[in-house]
Amino acid sequence: MKIELAKHSGFCFGVKNSIVRVVEEINSSEDTILVYGPLIHNPQTVEILENRGLKTVHSLDEISGSTVAVRTHGVPLDELRAIREQSSKILNLTCPRVARVQSTIRSHSAGGCHTIIIGDACHAEVVGLKSFSSAGVSVISSLDELASIPKADKYLLVSQTTLDRGLFEAIVKELNALLPNLTVVDTICDSTGNRQSDVHAGIKKGIDTLIVVGGKNSANTTMLASIGHKNGVKTFHIETEKELSFDSLKDSKHVLVTAGASTPGWIINNVLEMLYNIKYQRSNPFFRTIKMLLEFLVRANILSAVFAFFSTLFIQSAGIFSAFPSLPIISMLYIFSMYSTNNYFDRDFLKASNSYKYKIYRKYGNQLMVLSLVFLLASFYLIRDYSPLLIALLALSSIFGLVYFTHPVKKIIDALKVPFIKKIYGSKIVTSIGWLTVVVIVPGIHFHPDKSLLFFTASLILCLITQRHLIMGIVAYQGDFIFGRMNLSIWLGSGMTKILNRVFVILTFLACAWAVYQTGYFTLSILLVPLIYYSILLKITSRIEYPVSLRYEILTDINFIIAIACFVLVMNINNML
Repeated sequence: MKIELAKHSGFCFGVKNSIVRVVEEINSSEDTILVYGPLIHNPQTVEILENRGLKTVHSLDEISGSTVAVRTHGVPLDELRAIREQSSKILNLTCPRVARVQSTIRSHSAGGCHTIIIGDACHAEVVGLKSFSSAGVSVISSLDELASIPKADKYLLVSQTTLDRGLFEAIVKELNALLPNLTVVDTICDSTGNRQSDVHAGIKKGIDTLIVVGGKNSANTTMLASIGHKNGVKTFHIETEKELSFDSLKDSKHVLVTAGASTPGWIINNVLEMLYNIKYQRSNPFFRTIKMLLEFLVRANILSAVFAFFSTLFIQSAGIFSAFPSLPIISMLYIFSMYSTNNYFDRDFLKASNSYKYKIYRKYGNQLMVLSLVFLLASFYLIRDYSPLLIALLALSSIFGLVYFTHPVKKIIDALKVPFIKKIYGSKIVTSIGWLTVVVIVPGIHFHPDKSLLFFTASLILCLITQRHLIMGIVAYQGDFIFGRMNLSIWLGSGMTKILNRVFVILTFLACAWAVYQTGYFTLSILLVPLIYYSILLKITSRIEYPVSLRYEILTDINFIIAIACFVLVMNINNML
């Protein structure tokens, strides 16, 4: 089964702008933000924002003295005036494309034009558009309604921004022949037109299945689904991946996924992941097993734990001789336990934002927690004969890591109401400190390797973990932003993200050069390969609108395998020299 994502999918400019402004208002205000009518036609996004402090109201009587957001579809002119008079603050989130239609109607009406709107008379956008006409208005939705247009000296023809282009062109052709002095303004949004073109192009290419992701009450997604139905393509209009099943898609060979202008990225990702799961269920047992194994290794944090083992083993191999790799084993057990514990305590977030990672912790969560506690106890048993300083460092790192994502700690962070602390907490910078402490500093203190080598290893680990956070932050950007999670990429923005990556890469290259100069081991430069890999992947993910979570999590953590191979290669070559 071939799976293809339409080029134009997900949030359009207007929706993205409204979401950003609402979230920023929620983040900066202690008060409930009211929105007059549904903000957008996506119930999942609206529900999340309502849980964060947004309240949808349907009566002007409820808005007195409050901060009020005007929905993206706009509101009638008299209601907009009332909101301005009654609210303490107004956020006019009317889509710029809709506002352009409103302005067009207003200016032409002032010149005496009777306005003809092609669209659904009951749609919120059209209800609002009608109010901007002062010289008469007619709303039509089919060729059969042309006779209902009254006589006038001149006319203006516009459309609902989410209208089917084929219908618009057919009506324009008829009205040009029927009406004198007709001014036609194409007000179909580019975003809407592009999505429809994507579907038509897919049908021409031979897709046999169309999946439209978006609210059932959304005009633009309903229109996309109707194109599929009209052209005889098996079409599913869904809101979440739960509406898909193996049986419904078992005969599909070429699937096109498109999404409405109000559909968030994490829902698109979940749908794509469901499709890839269905695809691999249909593949031969070997590839299906490889896929399941790789997914489990990544999402159960086994690869990262093995990488921690070899990182510490590299430091051990460069220091005093030790026959048993107890500290590398401790590093591995610690990293596995910390990631597993934090994901377990963060299940509520995973349930909404990453359903497939959530399934692992729903199914194996209790077993992973027991295993994590056993591993931590084993770590303290292995370190029992080391210095009190090393035992204390492991204990502090373990306690801090265990409570990091617990509900009491989250409540304390929220109660502090200090933006900088919230950013530090959400960005997981502390995770990098945990890596450095247990994987590098503890073995560095015990094994006493060359200082330049230790500094290079510390720089390398810090750079790789930070790059990993940046990449995963980009993958989860839209969902984290709406859910109110402050990952490193959201905090810094795209520009500073690139700068931070360059700074870490340059510093690590300099640390490598210093270590090579001090030790004479030119093989150390091999360890820069995983750093270069992450830099390339970071550049790729930053250019992709909707990177599929599972695909890019696997691509990200495959770098741990590359890094492990590099560590093993360098250790073997250095032992032979």
